[in-house]
Amino acid sequence: MVSPIGTETMKHIPLIALTALLTACGGGGDGDNNSQPNAQMSLAFSDAPVDSVSKVCIAVSNISINPVTGAEQNWTTASFLTSAQDDGCTPIGESIPLDGSGHPLFTYIDLLSYQGSASRPLLASQSVVPGEYSQMRLRVLDGREVANQFLDGTPYSYVKQDDGVIKPLEVPSSELKLDAFTIAANGLSAFTTEFDLRHSMVLPGHEEYYKLKPRGVRLVNTTEVATVRGTVSAGLCGGQLTDKAFVYFYDELRPEGDNAYPDMADSNNGFYASAPVVLNNGVFGYELGFVELGHYDAVLVCNGDEDDPELAGDALQQELVVKDRIVAAPATTIDFQ
Repeated sequence: MVSPIGTETMKHIPLIALTALLTACGGGGDGDNNSQPNAQMSLAFSDAPVDSVSKVCIAVSNISINPVTGAEQNWTTASFLTSAQDDGCTPIGESIPLDGSGHPLFTYIDLLSYQGSASRPLLASQSVVPGEYSQMRLRVLDGREVANQFLDGTPYSYVKQDDGVIKPLEVPSSELKLDAFTIAANGLSAFTTEFDLRHSMVLPGHEEYYKLKPRGVRLVNTTEVATVRGTVSAGLCGGQLTDKAFVYFYDELRPEGDNAYPDMADSNNGFYASAPVVLNNGVFGYELGFVELGHYDAVLVCNGDEDDPELAGDALQQELVVKDRIVAAPATTIDFQ
């Protein structure tokens, strides 16, 4: 059995965003490309609050982009900003190994150190060629591989729980493949890759390690997204909102006229993303960033903490449905009263 992140293990699930900013004109990078670059790319990481876990440390060693036509372009830690910064992830008495060129083998990012609007820049003003790209790949070292461990046994990529226990973070093939995208010429293109950990990270039944899966990861154009937030009446869900209730968003992929709203394992049937209901200054509410502009149904789910991302067909207790709301930039409010 697989435990969803968001039950006993994690209560409030982070939405981690890798932001890619692409602007026109010049720059530099350590990837080879025979085409003439005339755009720039920058990358940064950010996230949102999470409970029951104090660190989610990922070891990033390489970023590459693959044009539909042309050669792959990649960047190592030699091009990363603040590559020496480790966010407190390196174990005491250990140091990040160096590659053959004397650069750090990887750069640490503690995803929980960059919440809300805060971010960790990783690449800035890197020359790229405008056009169609089939994918972006992030090399995140798999914490379960013996080769990816410090001498004291600490995995390079890991999750530290509130009880102090460190568990490896498995990243299959040490790689995250992101969606196709387009880099505009002579203009500004900005992208955000969202990591919805509630959807993409699970703790298998043996509870020996966490596993990061590619689902729940979306690449969106940040010039065409908005933040959705709202309040939730304290009396809904029988007053049992904290650590239990979530707001689910469903996009236009959901069959027209279908009144059924699937759980998050059924992402091919309209499930888009979810946000936990939290208590802030005496008011219950939620917030979901980087939502693509368009039409959505929003559903208050009272037992969202029980939704298993590995198992389709979980019975969701749907308290209130707000149908066909238009999400517009820069922010949209959808309340549940």
